[in-house]
Amino acid sequence: MGQEAHEPGTQGASRRQSGQAAVEAAMIMPLAVFMTLGIIQLTMMQHAKLMTEYAAYQAARAGIVWNGNNERMHDAAIVALLPTMGRTDDIVELGKTFIIHQLYDSGMRTLNFGGGRVPRTVNGSNLFGVIRVDTISPAYFTPIDSMWKLRSGYNWQELDFDGADSFPEVPSLENHIRKFFNLPEPDDAELVFRKSTRLTIRLRYWYQLRVPFANSIIFYSWFASNAGMALRGAIDRSTVDPRANMMNRRGNLTPLLAGARGIEHEMGYDSVYPLEMTVLWMLANGSIPIVSNLAGKRYFMPLTATYSMRMQSNFHRKWIMHLNPDWGL
Repeated sequence: MGQEAHEPGTQGASRRQSGQAAVEAAMIMPLAVFMTLGIIQLTMMQHAKLMTEYAAYQAARAGIVWNGNNERMHDAAIVALLPTMGRTDDIVELGKTFIIHQLYDSGMRTLNFGGGRVPRTVNGSNLFGVIRVDTISPAYFTPIDSMWKLRSGYNWQELDFDGADSFPEVPSLENHIRKFFNLPEPDDAELVFRKSTRLTIRLRYWYQLRVPFANSIIFYSWFASNAGMALRGAIDRSTVDPRANMMNRRGNLTPLLAGARGIEHEMGYDSVYPLEMTVLWMLANGSIPIVSNLAGKRYFMPLTATYSMRMQSNFHRKWIMHLNPDWGL
């Protein structure tokens, strides 16, 4: 039996088709891998976002019964967010996850977040860790004197949550309620009081992106969005050069750092300052020797949530975070 004969042109066409398929696969494979890993990472982020909102609720719930105590709110937030950091299905795994959080928290606290514009602590409660809880209301410039219609009210150390008829620091004033309420005042005292006894907190959580490949792509995409720039080029070799296309050989994202704005708010401290964006960039690029040598590159994104509740205990003045009418800015 002789070997089957092939026409010369058929063999060449088969090789060309095989080569074309290999090129197409090489071009599509990174995108397909990213789509798969990206969906997993985004799903995990959505779960973490929901847990951040739940943690804000738990922190506010702790605050209303603990006189606005920032330490209690911070602890409540940690417990709520532990499932996003590791396993919590039994007491042993819960302990391991809590230890991991403590290690990350200690490491984060050593970094130069805030740039001197945000206090490192409020009565011993650290604000530079993985989780930060800011008290937005009541604030230092709440018109306490107009709320109680007393000049001395400005110096009181707590706000009574039951109503303007109670004076925890000057009980004798209960005998002068009628005259007290007849004093002329430009504001609606009851409305001002209700606003001042409503606890509003903002929680910020440094969420770590953990899915390989997708973590860096999502991080730099978010960073570019914050900087107001567009990413171009190949998905694994991104650049901000407007002339780049998918065939560019080298990525360059360094210009993003100069344009990073952070996350600002009209009230309270910013969730992320430009200096903090620099720290996040250095963590993602392995530019912090101590961290990169021990843990390599790490990608973190801020997740925030705000929650308000009516106080169920007297708010203590010492837990007011913002120490001047300009919110410390």
